Amino acid sequence: MPKLINVIQQHRFTAPLLLSSVLIVFFADSQTPLGFSHGMLYMPLVVLAGLTLRPSLLHLTGVLAICAVWLGYVISPSTPAEFAIRYVLTNRSLATLALVLLWWLAAQAIKAQLQQAQQHTEEQLAKLDLTLANQVAALSHWLLDDHRKMITLDAGSRKLLNIPSAELTLEQFICCFDDHVQFKLKQQLQECLRQQHSMAIEVQLHPESGQHIWVKLVAYPDPAHPELVRGLLQNVQQSYQKAHLLAEQQLRFKQLADSLPVKVWTATAEGIVDFASNTFAEYSGIDTETILADWLAIIHPDDRADTVAMWQHCVQTQLAYKIEFRLLNAAGDYCWHLTSALPIKNEQGKVMYWFGSAMDISEQKALWQQTDHLKHTLYQTLEGISDGFFILDAHFRFTYLNQTALELLSSLKHPRPGKLLTDVFFASGKDFSPITTAIQRAFYKQHTEHLCFTLPGTTVLLYFSIYPAEQGVSILMQPQQTQLKMTAVPLP
Repeated sequence: MPKLINVIQQHRFTAPLLLSSVLIVFFADSQTPLGFSHGMLYMPLVVLAGLTLRPSLLHLTGVLAICAVWLGYVISPSTPAEFAIRYVLTNRSLATLALVLLWWLAAQAIKAQLQQAQQHTEEQLAKLDLTLANQVAALSHWLLDDHRKMITLDAGSRKLLNIPSAELTLEQFICCFDDHVQFKLKQQLQECLRQQHSMAIEVQLHPESGQHIWVKLVAYPDPAHPELVRGLLQNVQQSYQKAHLLAEQQLRFKQLADSLPVKVWTATAEGIVDFASNTFAEYSGIDTETILADWLAIIHPDDRADTVAMWQHCVQTQLAYKIEFRLLNAAGDYCWHLTSALPIKNEQGKVMYWFGSAMDISEQKALWQQTDHLKHTLYQTLEGISDGFFILDAHFRFTYLNQTALELLSSLKHPRPGKLLTDVFFASGKDFSPITTAIQRAFYKQHTEHLCFTLPGTTVLLYFSIYPAEQGVSILMQPQQTQLKMTAVPLP
Protein backbone atom coordinates (compact mmCIF):
# COMPACT_ATOMS: atom_id res chain seq x y z
CA MET A 1 0.00 0.00 0.00
CA PRO A 2 2.74 2.58 0.79
CA LYS A 3 4.40 1.80 -2.54
CA LEU A 4 1.11 2.45 -4.34
CA ILE A 5 0.71 5.76 -2.52
CA ASN A 6 4.27 6.75 -3.50
CA VAL A 7 3.49 5.93 -7.13
CA ILE A 8 0.32 8.03 -6.99
CA GLN A 9 2.18 10.98 -5.43
CA GLN A 10 5.20 10.91 -7.72
CA HIS A 11 3.87 9.74 -11.11
CA ARG A 12 3.52 12.60 -13.53
CA PHE A 13 0.45 11.07 -15.23
CA THR A 14 -1.62 10.94 -12.02
CA ALA A 15 -3.45 14.23 -12.67
CA PRO A 16 -4.40 13.45 -16.33
CA LEU A 17 -5.60 9.96 -15.34
CA LEU A 18 -7.80 11.34 -12.55
CA LEU A 19 -9.37 13.99 -14.77
CA SER A 20 -9.89 11.46 -17.55
CA SER A 21 -11.57 9.12 -15.05
CA VAL A 22 -13.96 11.91 -14.03
CA LEU A 23 -14.92 12.41 -17.70
CA ILE A 24 -15.41 8.64 -18.21
CA VAL A 25 -17.72 8.40 -15.19
CA PHE A 26 -19.60 11.51 -16.38
CA PHE A 27 -20.00 10.02 -19.86
CA ALA A 28 -21.35 6.79 -18.38
CA ASP A 29 -23.74 8.74 -16.15
CA SER A 30 -24.98 10.85 -19.08
CA GLN A 31 -25.91 7.67 -21.00
CA THR A 32 -27.77 6.08 -18.09
CA PRO A 33 -31.41 6.96 -17.39
CA LEU A 34 -32.09 8.94 -14.24
CA GLY A 35 -32.61 6.79 -11.24
CA PHE A 36 -29.33 4.96 -11.68
CA SER A 37 -26.87 7.64 -10.44
CA HIS A 38 -23.11 7.21 -10.87
CA GLY A 39 -22.29 9.83 -8.17
CA MET A 40 -20.73 7.28 -5.85
CA LEU A 41 -18.17 6.40 -8.55
CA TYR A 42 -16.60 9.85 -8.14
CA MET A 43 -15.69 9.12 -4.50
CA PRO A 44 -12.70 6.84 -5.22
CA LEU A 45 -11.40 9.52 -7.58
CA VAL A 46 -11.59 12.18 -4.81
CA VAL A 47 -9.80 9.76 -2.47
CA LEU A 48 -7.04 9.20 -5.03
CA ALA A 49 -6.73 12.97 -5.52
CA GLY A 50 -6.30 13.35 -1.76
CA LEU A 51 -3.54 10.71 -1.75
CA THR A 52 -1.48 12.82 -4.15
CA LEU A 53 -1.03 15.44 -1.36
CA ARG A 54 -1.67 18.12 -3.97
CA PRO A 55 -4.41 20.47 -2.73
CA SER A 56 -4.94 22.04 -6.16
CA LEU A 57 -5.59 18.63 -7.77
CA LEU A 58 -7.94 17.63 -4.94
CA HIS A 59 -9.99 20.83 -5.28
CA LEU A 60 -10.16 20.49 -9.06
CA THR A 61 -11.29 16.87 -8.81
CA GLY A 62 -13.89 17.68 -6.14
CA VAL A 63 -15.35 20.60 -8.11
CA LEU A 64 -15.51 18.58 -11.35
CA ALA A 65 -17.11 15.61 -9.58
CA ILE A 66 -19.89 17.69 -7.98
CA CYS A 67 -20.53 19.58 -11.23
CA ALA A 68 -20.62 16.30 -13.13
CA VAL A 69 -23.21 14.84 -10.70
CA TRP A 70 -25.67 17.65 -11.36
CA LEU A 71 -24.79 18.09 -15.03
CA GLY A 72 -25.58 14.39 -15.46
CA TYR A 73 -28.98 15.05 -13.92
CA VAL A 74 -29.63 17.61 -16.67
CA ILE A 75 -28.47 15.65 -19.74
CA SER A 76 -29.18 12.04 -18.69
CA PRO A 77 -32.21 10.23 -20.23
CA SER A 78 -35.50 10.50 -18.36
CA THR A 79 -36.35 8.24 -15.44
CA PRO A 80 -38.46 5.11 -15.92
CA ALA A 81 -42.16 5.54 -15.17
CA GLU A 82 -41.95 3.75 -11.84
CA PHE A 83 -39.27 6.22 -10.42
CA ALA A 84 -40.34 9.43 -8.76
CA ILE A 85 -38.23 12.51 -9.44
CA ARG A 86 -37.77 13.14 -5.70
CA TYR A 87 -35.85 9.87 -5.40
CA VAL A 88 -33.50 11.03 -8.15
CA LEU A 89 -32.92 14.40 -6.43
CA THR A 90 -32.40 12.68 -3.08
CA ASN A 91 -29.90 10.28 -4.62
CA ARG A 92 -27.96 13.09 -6.27
CA SER A 93 -28.02 15.24 -3.09
CA LEU A 94 -26.69 12.38 -0.95
CA ALA A 95 -23.94 11.74 -3.50
CA THR A 96 -23.08 15.43 -3.43
CA LEU A 97 -23.02 15.48 0.39
CA ALA A 98 -20.78 12.41 0.46
CA LEU A 99 -18.41 13.98 -2.08
CA VAL A 100 -18.24 17.26 -0.11
CA LEU A 101 -17.55 15.38 3.14
CA LEU A 102 -14.92 13.19 1.52
CA TRP A 103 -13.41 16.28 -0.15
CA TRP A 104 -13.16 18.08 3.20
CA LEU A 105 -11.65 15.04 4.96
CA ALA A 106 -9.07 14.64 2.18
CA ALA A 107 -8.17 18.34 2.40
CA GLN A 108 -7.68 18.06 6.18
CA ALA A 109 -5.59 14.93 5.71
CA ILE A 110 -3.40 16.72 3.16
CA LYS A 111 -2.99 19.70 5.48
CA ALA A 112 -2.02 17.46 8.40
CA GLN A 113 0.36 15.48 6.21
CA LEU A 114 2.07 18.61 4.88
CA GLN A 115 2.40 20.04 8.39
CA GLN A 116 3.87 16.77 9.58
CA ALA A 117 6.31 16.74 6.65
CA GLN A 118 7.32 20.36 7.38
CA GLN A 119 7.76 19.58 11.06
CA HIS A 120 9.87 16.56 10.18
CA THR A 121 12.01 18.70 7.87
CA GLU A 122 12.47 21.35 10.58
CA GLU A 123 13.42 18.64 13.08
CA GLN A 124 16.00 17.25 10.66
CA LEU A 125 17.41 20.74 10.08
CA ALA A 126 17.48 21.36 13.82
CA LYS A 127 19.32 18.08 14.36
CA LEU A 128 21.76 19.00 11.61
CA ASP A 129 22.29 22.47 13.11
CA LEU A 130 22.78 20.91 16.54
CA THR A 131 25.28 18.43 15.14
CA LEU A 132 27.21 21.19 13.37
CA ALA A 133 27.11 23.36 16.49
CA ASN A 134 28.44 20.48 18.58
CA GLN A 135 31.25 19.94 16.07
CA VAL A 136 32.16 23.63 15.98
CA ALA A 137 31.97 23.98 19.76
CA ALA A 138 33.70 20.60 20.26
CA LEU A 139 30.89 19.39 22.53
CA SER A 140 30.60 15.81 23.70
CA HIS A 141 27.88 14.20 25.83
CA TRP A 142 27.66 12.02 28.92
CA LEU A 143 24.81 10.60 31.02
CA LEU A 144 24.68 9.87 34.76
CA ASP A 145 22.25 7.18 35.99
CA ASP A 146 21.85 7.74 39.72
CA HIS A 147 20.24 4.32 40.27
CA ARG A 148 23.16 2.46 38.74
CA LYS A 149 25.74 5.06 39.80
CA MET A 150 27.17 4.74 36.33
CA ILE A 151 28.13 7.30 33.72
CA THR A 152 27.81 6.63 30.00
CA LEU A 153 30.18 8.47 27.65
CA ASP A 154 29.82 9.12 23.93
CA ALA A 155 32.73 8.81 21.53
CA GLY A 156 33.68 12.47 21.90
CA SER A 157 33.82 12.28 25.70
CA ARG A 158 35.90 9.09 25.60
CA LYS A 159 38.37 10.75 23.23
CA LEU A 160 38.55 13.92 25.33
CA LEU A 161 39.08 12.01 28.59
CA ASN A 162 41.41 9.50 26.87
CA ILE A 163 39.33 6.58 28.16
CA PRO A 164 38.45 3.53 26.02
CA SER A 165 35.48 2.38 28.10
CA ALA A 166 32.00 3.71 27.33
CA GLU A 167 30.80 3.29 30.95
CA LEU A 168 32.40 4.44 34.17
CA THR A 169 31.41 4.52 37.78
CA LEU A 170 30.81 7.95 39.27
CA GLU A 171 34.06 7.69 41.22
CA GLN A 172 36.03 6.74 38.12
CA PHE A 173 34.53 9.65 36.21
CA ILE A 174 35.44 12.13 38.95
CA CYS A 175 38.99 10.78 39.09
CA CYS A 176 39.46 11.85 35.46
CA PHE A 177 39.83 15.42 36.70
CA ASP A 178 42.45 17.24 38.75
CA ASP A 179 42.76 16.18 42.40
CA HIS A 180 42.06 19.69 43.68
CA VAL A 181 38.55 19.81 42.18
CA GLN A 182 37.36 16.21 42.64
CA PHE A 183 35.62 16.80 45.98
CA LYS A 184 33.96 20.00 44.75
CA LEU A 185 32.86 18.31 41.52
CA LYS A 186 31.29 15.39 43.37
CA GLN A 187 29.42 17.79 45.66
CA GLN A 188 28.06 19.79 42.74
CA LEU A 189 26.89 16.65 40.90
CA GLN A 190 25.08 15.44 44.01
CA GLU A 191 23.57 18.92 44.45
CA CYS A 192 22.42 18.82 40.81
CA LEU A 193 20.57 15.55 41.49
CA ARG A 194 19.12 16.65 44.81
CA GLN A 195 18.06 20.20 43.90
CA GLN A 196 17.29 19.47 40.21
CA HIS A 197 19.21 22.46 38.89
CA SER A 198 21.98 22.72 36.33
CA MET A 199 25.67 23.32 37.01
CA ALA A 200 28.73 24.40 35.02
CA ILE A 201 32.36 24.32 36.02
CA GLU A 202 35.74 24.67 34.31
CA VAL A 203 38.23 22.05 35.49
CA GLN A 204 41.58 20.66 34.41
CA LEU A 205 41.99 17.02 33.47
CA HIS A 206 44.05 14.79 35.70
CA PRO A 207 47.75 14.76 34.73
CA GLU A 208 47.64 10.96 34.41
CA SER A 209 45.25 11.32 31.47
CA GLY A 210 48.19 12.61 29.46
CA GLN A 211 46.28 15.76 28.48
CA HIS A 212 46.96 18.84 30.59
CA ILE A 213 43.97 20.73 29.23
CA TRP A 214 41.04 22.64 30.64
CA VAL A 215 37.50 21.44 29.95
CA LYS A 216 34.09 22.87 30.68
CA LEU A 217 31.74 20.41 32.38
CA VAL A 218 28.00 21.12 32.24
CA ALA A 219 25.34 19.01 33.98
CA TYR A 220 21.56 19.39 33.93
CA PRO A 221 18.80 17.10 35.29
CA ASP A 222 16.58 15.26 32.82
CA PRO A 223 13.08 16.76 33.26
CA ALA A 224 11.40 13.45 32.32
CA HIS A 225 13.63 11.23 34.49
CA PRO A 226 14.69 12.77 37.83
CA GLU A 227 17.21 9.98 38.39
CA LEU A 228 19.17 10.94 35.27
CA VAL A 229 21.65 13.78 34.78
CA ARG A 230 22.71 14.73 31.28
CA GLY A 231 25.93 16.52 30.69
CA LEU A 232 28.32 18.11 28.22
CA LEU A 233 32.09 18.25 27.99
CA GLN A 234 33.89 20.93 26.01
CA ASN A 235 37.56 21.50 25.37
CA VAL A 236 38.16 25.14 26.42
CA GLN A 237 41.96 25.01 26.48
CA GLN A 238 42.31 27.48 23.62
CA SER A 239 39.86 30.02 25.06
CA TYR A 240 41.36 29.49 28.52
CA GLN A 241 44.82 30.23 27.13
CA LYS A 242 43.50 33.35 25.39
CA ALA A 243 41.76 34.52 28.56
CA HIS A 244 44.88 33.78 30.62
CA LEU A 245 47.06 35.64 28.10
CA LEU A 246 44.65 38.58 28.10
CA ALA A 247 44.70 38.68 31.89
CA GLU A 248 48.50 38.66 31.87
CA GLN A 249 48.58 41.46 29.29
CA GLN A 250 46.14 43.51 31.33
CA LEU A 251 48.24 42.96 34.46
CA ARG A 252 51.41 43.98 32.61
CA PHE A 253 49.72 47.08 31.24
CA LYS A 254 48.52 48.03 34.73
CA GLN A 255 51.99 47.48 36.20
CA LEU A 256 53.57 49.50 33.39
CA ALA A 257 51.02 52.29 33.77
CA ASP A 258 51.60 52.41 37.53
CA SER A 259 55.37 52.56 37.07
CA LEU A 260 55.36 55.50 34.65
CA PRO A 261 56.04 59.01 36.02
CA VAL A 262 53.00 60.31 34.13
CA LYS A 263 49.41 59.51 34.99
CA VAL A 264 47.89 57.02 32.51
CA TRP A 265 44.21 56.53 31.69
CA THR A 266 42.05 54.85 29.04
CA ALA A 267 38.51 55.37 27.80
CA THR A 268 36.03 53.45 25.66
CA ALA A 269 35.34 54.39 22.04
CA GLU A 270 32.32 56.34 23.33
CA GLY A 271 34.53 58.43 25.63
CA ILE A 272 33.76 56.77 28.98
CA VAL A 273 36.88 56.67 31.17
CA ASP A 274 37.33 53.05 32.29
CA PHE A 275 40.89 52.91 33.68
CA ALA A 276 43.13 55.19 35.72
CA SER A 277 46.60 54.25 36.94
CA ASN A 278 47.48 54.22 40.62
CA THR A 279 49.54 57.36 40.06
CA PHE A 280 46.22 59.22 39.88
CA ALA A 281 45.21 57.83 43.27
CA GLU A 282 48.61 58.56 44.81
CA TYR A 283 48.58 62.12 43.48
CA SER A 284 45.00 63.02 44.41
CA GLY A 285 44.61 60.89 47.53
CA ILE A 286 41.39 59.42 46.06
CA ASP A 287 41.00 55.75 45.08
CA THR A 288 40.78 54.93 41.37
CA GLU A 289 37.19 53.63 41.63
CA THR A 290 36.02 57.02 42.88
CA ILE A 291 38.03 58.79 40.16
CA LEU A 292 36.44 56.60 37.43
CA ALA A 293 32.98 57.25 38.84
CA ASP A 294 33.43 61.06 38.71
CA TRP A 295 36.73 62.13 37.15
CA LEU A 296 35.57 65.74 36.76
CA ALA A 297 35.58 66.11 40.55
CA ILE A 298 39.41 66.34 40.66
CA ILE A 299 39.55 69.03 37.94
CA HIS A 300 39.45 72.71 38.88
CA PRO A 301 35.87 74.03 38.61
CA ASP A 302 36.96 76.81 36.23
CA ASP A 303 38.49 74.26 33.82
CA ARG A 304 35.69 71.66 33.74
CA ALA A 305 33.49 73.17 31.03
CA ASP A 306 36.35 73.59 28.54
CA THR A 307 37.70 70.13 29.38
CA VAL A 308 34.36 68.40 28.75
CA ALA A 309 33.66 70.37 25.58
CA MET A 310 37.09 69.57 24.10
CA TRP A 311 36.80 65.88 25.08
CA GLN A 312 33.35 65.48 23.52
CA HIS A 313 34.54 67.20 20.35
CA CYS A 314 37.56 64.89 20.03
CA VAL A 315 35.47 61.76 20.67
CA GLN A 316 32.98 62.76 17.98
CA THR A 317 35.63 63.75 15.41
CA GLN A 318 38.19 61.06 16.43
CA LEU A 319 40.90 63.74 16.60
CA ALA A 320 43.82 63.68 19.05
CA TYR A 321 43.00 65.19 22.44
CA LYS A 322 45.32 67.75 24.05
CA ILE A 323 44.48 70.26 26.74
CA GLU A 324 45.85 71.91 29.88
CA PHE A 325 43.86 71.98 33.11
CA ARG A 326 44.42 71.95 36.85
CA LEU A 327 44.18 68.75 38.94
CA LEU A 328 43.54 68.52 42.66
CA ASN A 329 46.38 66.93 44.64
CA ALA A 330 46.27 65.21 48.03
CA ALA A 331 47.24 68.46 49.80
CA GLY A 332 44.18 70.21 48.40
CA ASP A 333 46.06 72.32 45.85
CA TYR A 334 45.38 72.53 42.13
CA CYS A 335 48.38 72.00 39.84
CA TRP A 336 48.57 72.38 36.08
CA HIS A 337 48.68 69.21 33.96
CA LEU A 338 49.12 68.68 30.23
CA THR A 339 46.65 65.94 29.23
CA SER A 340 46.66 64.23 25.85
CA ALA A 341 44.99 61.15 24.34
CA LEU A 342 45.01 59.28 21.03
CA PRO A 343 42.27 57.09 19.54
CA ILE A 344 43.48 53.49 19.07
CA LYS A 345 41.89 52.07 15.90
CA ASN A 346 41.58 48.60 14.39
CA GLU A 347 42.46 47.61 10.83
CA GLN A 348 39.09 48.84 9.59
CA GLY A 349 39.72 52.30 11.04
CA LYS A 350 37.17 51.95 13.84
CA VAL A 351 38.10 53.37 17.25
CA MET A 352 38.50 50.59 19.81
CA TYR A 353 39.53 52.71 22.80
CA TRP A 354 41.37 55.90 23.82
CA PHE A 355 44.81 55.92 25.46
CA GLY A 356 45.72 59.03 27.39
CA SER A 357 48.17 60.50 29.86
CA ALA A 358 48.42 63.49 32.16
CA MET A 359 51.79 65.13 32.96
CA ASP A 360 52.41 67.57 35.78
CA ILE A 361 53.61 70.86 34.22
CA SER A 362 53.10 73.07 37.23
CA GLU A 363 56.83 73.94 37.46
CA GLN A 364 57.06 74.64 33.72
CA LYS A 365 53.84 76.62 33.93
CA ALA A 366 55.31 78.72 36.74
CA LEU A 367 58.46 79.32 34.69
CA TRP A 368 56.39 80.27 31.64
CA GLN A 369 54.33 82.66 33.71
CA GLN A 370 57.49 84.12 35.23
CA THR A 371 59.02 84.47 31.77
CA ASP A 372 55.90 86.16 30.48
CA HIS A 373 55.98 88.51 33.45
CA LEU A 374 59.65 89.32 32.87
CA LYS A 375 59.01 89.82 29.16
CA HIS A 376 56.12 92.13 29.91
CA THR A 377 58.26 94.08 32.38
CA LEU A 378 61.08 94.27 29.87
CA TYR A 379 58.77 95.54 27.13
CA GLN A 380 57.43 98.17 29.52
CA THR A 381 60.99 99.26 30.27
CA LEU A 382 61.89 99.32 26.58
CA GLU A 383 58.86 101.43 25.83
CA GLY A 384 60.11 103.97 28.37
CA ILE A 385 63.59 104.48 26.90
CA SER A 386 64.31 107.27 24.41
CA ASP A 387 66.32 105.07 22.02
CA GLY A 388 64.82 102.83 19.35
CA PHE A 389 64.80 99.10 19.99
CA PHE A 390 63.52 96.12 17.99
CA ILE A 391 63.94 92.32 18.05
CA LEU A 392 64.26 89.82 15.19
CA ASP A 393 63.81 86.05 15.47
CA ALA A 394 66.14 83.43 13.96
CA HIS A 395 64.44 83.93 10.57
CA PHE A 396 65.02 87.70 10.74
CA ARG A 397 61.37 88.37 11.30
CA PHE A 398 60.29 91.29 13.52
CA THR A 399 58.90 90.16 16.86
CA TYR A 400 58.94 93.45 18.78
CA LEU A 401 59.43 97.20 18.13
CA ASN A 402 59.16 99.92 20.75
CA GLN A 403 57.50 103.20 19.98
CA THR A 404 60.78 105.03 19.33
CA ALA A 405 61.83 102.34 16.82
CA LEU A 406 58.51 102.74 15.02
CA GLU A 407 59.08 106.46 14.77
CA LEU A 408 62.68 106.13 13.54
CA LEU A 409 61.65 103.51 10.94
CA SER A 410 58.45 105.29 9.92
CA SER A 411 59.86 106.08 6.47
CA LEU A 412 60.24 102.36 5.72
CA LYS A 413 57.62 99.80 4.62
CA HIS A 414 55.19 99.35 7.50
CA PRO A 415 57.53 97.93 10.15
CA ARG A 416 55.54 95.71 12.49
CA PRO A 417 55.85 92.28 14.18
CA GLY A 418 55.68 89.45 11.66
CA LYS A 419 57.35 91.31 8.80
CA LEU A 420 60.68 90.11 7.41
CA LEU A 421 63.78 92.35 7.75
CA THR A 422 64.31 92.38 3.97
CA ASP A 423 60.70 93.43 3.41
CA VAL A 424 61.01 96.44 5.71
CA PHE A 425 64.61 97.47 4.88
CA PHE A 426 64.00 97.71 1.16
CA ALA A 427 63.28 100.48 -1.32
CA SER A 428 63.87 100.64 -5.04
CA GLY A 429 67.22 102.29 -5.83
CA LYS A 430 68.20 102.47 -2.11
CA ASP A 431 71.04 100.56 -0.48
CA PHE A 432 70.32 98.98 2.93
CA SER A 433 73.03 96.33 2.64
CA PRO A 434 75.36 97.78 5.32
CA ILE A 435 72.79 97.38 8.09
CA THR A 436 71.20 94.11 6.84
CA THR A 437 74.63 92.53 6.30
CA ALA A 438 75.80 93.62 9.76
CA ILE A 439 72.69 92.08 11.37
CA GLN A 440 73.09 88.76 9.51
CA ARG A 441 76.83 88.64 10.24
CA ALA A 442 76.26 89.26 13.93
CA PHE A 443 73.68 86.46 14.13
CA TYR A 444 75.64 83.83 12.21
CA LYS A 445 78.97 84.62 13.90
CA GLN A 446 77.28 85.22 17.27
CA HIS A 447 79.22 88.36 18.13
CA THR A 448 78.15 91.92 18.80
CA GLU A 449 78.26 94.42 15.95
CA HIS A 450 78.25 98.26 16.12
CA LEU A 451 77.47 100.44 13.15
CA CYS A 452 76.75 104.09 12.35
CA PHE A 453 74.33 104.31 9.46
CA THR A 454 71.93 106.83 8.02
CA LEU A 455 68.84 105.09 6.66
CA PRO A 456 68.17 105.95 2.99
CA GLY A 457 65.56 108.66 2.73
CA THR A 458 66.44 110.12 6.15
CA THR A 459 69.02 112.60 7.47
CA VAL A 460 69.43 111.17 11.01
CA LEU A 461 72.65 109.32 11.73
CA LEU A 462 71.82 106.25 13.82
CA TYR A 463 74.21 104.31 15.99
CA PHE A 464 73.22 100.59 15.72
CA SER A 465 74.24 98.15 18.45
CA ILE A 466 73.45 94.57 17.34
CA TYR A 467 73.30 91.89 20.07
CA PRO A 468 72.93 88.30 18.77
CA ALA A 469 71.42 85.31 20.58
CA GLU A 470 70.45 81.76 19.59
CA GLN A 471 66.80 82.78 19.22
CA GLY A 472 67.44 85.93 17.17
CA VAL A 473 68.92 89.42 17.27
CA SER A 474 68.25 92.53 19.39
CA ILE A 475 69.06 95.93 17.84
CA LEU A 476 69.42 99.24 19.68
CA MET A 477 69.21 102.44 17.60
CA GLN A 478 70.61 105.68 19.08
CA PRO A 479 70.26 108.94 17.10
CA GLN A 480 73.53 110.94 16.86
CA GLN A 481 73.87 114.69 16.94
CA THR A 482 75.94 114.79 13.76
CA GLN A 483 73.73 114.75 10.69
CA LEU A 484 74.99 113.42 7.41
CA LYS A 485 73.27 112.96 4.11
CA MET A 486 73.90 109.24 3.99
CA THR A 487 76.86 107.43 5.46
CA ALA A 488 77.72 104.16 7.08
CA VAL A 489 80.65 103.99 9.50
CA PRO A 490 81.43 100.63 11.12
CA LEU A 491 82.93 100.99 14.55
CA PRO A 492 85.49 98.76 16.14
